[in-house]
Amino acid sequence: MPAKTTVALVVSAAVLVLFYAYGPGPGDGKPAAVAAPKAGRSLSSYFNLGASASSAPAADPAFASLSAQLKLLAASGTPEDAYAAYSLLDDCIMFQAEGRLAALEFERGSEMTAEEKAAEAQLCGSMTQRQKDSRLDFLLAAAKGGVAGASSLFLREGPFGDPYALRDRPGDPLVLEWKQQVLALLTERAGDGELAGINTLMVEYLSGGDLVQKDAALAYRYLLAMRLVFDDILVPGATNPYQDSYWQGLRDQLTPEQQAAALDKANRMAAKYRQHAGQAAHG
Repeated sequence: MPAKTTVALVVSAAVLVLFYAYGPGPGDGKPAAVAAPKAGRSLSSYFNLGASASSAPAADPAFASLSAQLKLLAASGTPEDAYAAYSLLDDCIMFQAEGRLAALEFERGSEMTAEEKAAEAQLCGSMTQRQKDSRLDFLLAAAKGGVAGASSLFLREGPFGDPYALRDRPGDPLVLEWKQQVLALLTERAGDGELAGINTLMVEYLSGGDLVQKDAALAYRYLLAMRLVFDDILVPGATNPYQDSYWQGLRDQLTPEQQAAALDKANRMAAKYRQHAGQAAHG
């Protein structure tokens, strides 16, 4: 396995484990929590980074169609409900492709029952192509509204739902416009102390690729932010995976001035994270 791939996997795994427990929640800074599944919505809705439950009443699929639930969520106008609508549609797409919801089964440690599969099939059976396509609009609204993790998922979906468009159509003006949009969203969320955004940009700038060129200074900035946040959230005695000794090769590519600038930006991001965590703790 190439070295840069190994690095990406290591840092992504590290942040995933702790983000579920400690990551900031949607735009109000509340911490994310894995909630019990509500009727008509699977646990995969809660499995994405920093995702939170919809603030609208969940509908029972036995009594509310997919269209009715989407209409209810869209009517609220909140970023959280836009994310819930995206999750609802994403679950349906996954279920129709695989006949199961792997995230739900992983979360609870057991397979879906026949009754659950029948209910999901009933809910998703009427899904139209237009509704499938609308999930990206819902996700973009959630990302713009500051729902934690939504911007990273928007990157994963790719331009207009094509995860290979950045690679296959790098000169397409529409793809370039989308690229600028998602990078701006990720940078904004990272700057506000969102761990998913920080981690995503760290990996992108470490590895380089279709979204951004490899950039040691920016990679080190986001790496330092992760280290500072993990210093706060790790239990005493736990090893922080972002220590300078491990990343010395990256640091040594930078001048003292670049290192100082990276530390200043990292401190700002970590301070934002602490601010949101403090608001949640006293809210």
